[in-house]
Amino acid sequence: MFLEEVEKVAGIVKSLVKEKNVKIFSHYDGDGLAAASILAKVFLREGINFELRIFKQLTSEIVSNIKASENDFLIFLDFGSGQLDLIQNFFEKTHVLILDHHEPKNVSHLNLFHLNPLLFNEEESSSSIISYFFAKFFDFKNSDLADIAIVGAIADVQDEKWELKGLAKKVLEEAIALGKITVTKGLRIYGRNLRPIHKALAFSFDPFIPDITGSESQAVQFLSELGIKVKEEDEWKKLSDLSIEEQRRLASAIIIERLRANHAEAEDIFGEIYTLTNFPQELQDAREFATILNACGRTGNANIGIRLCLGDFSCIGKSYEILSEYRKLISNSLKLVKNGKIVVLKENASFILAKDKIPESLIGTITSIALKSNLLDVKKPMFGLAFSDDGKVKVSARASRDLNINLKEVLTKAMEKIGKEVGGHKYAAGCWIERGKEEEFIETINNLLGDYGRKER
Repeated sequence: MFLEEVEKVAGIVKSLVKEKNVKIFSHYDGDGLAAASILAKVFLREGINFELRIFKQLTSEIVSNIKASENDFLIFLDFGSGQLDLIQNFFEKTHVLILDHHEPKNVSHLNLFHLNPLLFNEEESSSSIISYFFAKFFDFKNSDLADIAIVGAIADVQDEKWELKGLAKKVLEEAIALGKITVTKGLRIYGRNLRPIHKALAFSFDPFIPDITGSESQAVQFLSELGIKVKEEDEWKKLSDLSIEEQRRLASAIIIERLRANHAEAEDIFGEIYTLTNFPQELQDAREFATILNACGRTGNANIGIRLCLGDFSCIGKSYEILSEYRKLISNSLKLVKNGKIVVLKENASFILAKDKIPESLIGTITSIALKSNLLDVKKPMFGLAFSDDGKVKVSARASRDLNINLKEVLTKAMEKIGKEVGGHKYAAGCWIERGKEEEFIETINNLLGDYGRKER
């Protein structure tokens, strides 16, 4: 039913936008940038003028500065479903299209086209996947954008254990049929074709390799102990250069390291590898491309990510500089978490009290990695708190799917007392609180989760 609604709305929108000034607003993460690129390509092909703006979040302050008239057509990508109360004033002025996958608020209007699989009781999908189906139904020639949709889905971590499911799997199958993507199985290590093997291991956060992730020197020593040379005739060896025997030896050693650190599913280091056939070698690994998009968006370089998606490869060098700095930021932030100086442990949750030590744009990423890497107790939800640019504190909440805790519900309840504006999903949500209320927030969340646990029992 959801795809039928997407097809119907795409047909209606196609007849409307040709006479309108199209204004696109999208989220700054990799999924949002991929979704924005897909819609941009659609309108470029149709010769439709449009504006595109990227935001960290759709806040009341941002919405109040958006100008809209009856000649405009507003499109919100990767946000909007949870902010309907903020944007509903636009409905009386013009048409609004939302392509989103976050938990929606219950608002409806004749001028609102709201495409979100959760409204149809279907599994959550990424905004780039939803945008792809919209683009395809807008005109079937846009089927060639399937590869960008997959990159966006991966950037949004839709590939649980490195395997796509649901609508994303359907798009992947279409991309394979069109010859846009090939799929193989292998070690879940980024940069297999480009990055020196010791750097690839040092920057591997999923899977996390204890004592090696975050340290190139430890990675070199690790490989040396395995009898794997990092150089061959003065050339750095890459993962793809290793023999089958060397890959087996490496895989076994990684599993052993994860077992020593008591990682759940320590052997879970293999998965599907997606190769984009129509992109330069530097961008052919879909996961590497997805990481680049996240790096560009979260470091204020969204334009670089969008240019890459639209086929402007002149900025590949710049994107790798951005990626290198991004990985350093992540590595340094994880060291702070690992040494425990910014960590607050409570009975029912773990908190990363980063203040100004971790950028607000990275606190969600760091909290997610900490959850996956056993740096903190995975049997409890995790909350990252970092100072935001507007003088507030950004909160990013994450939880394992095994916990069956609705983080958005918990945050919404907490915000009744100490904040506002909550967004996200069941297992990944966020909000903002005033500075100085961090301790109150921590105690409130810990108590709410205690009540939550008793209610579940």
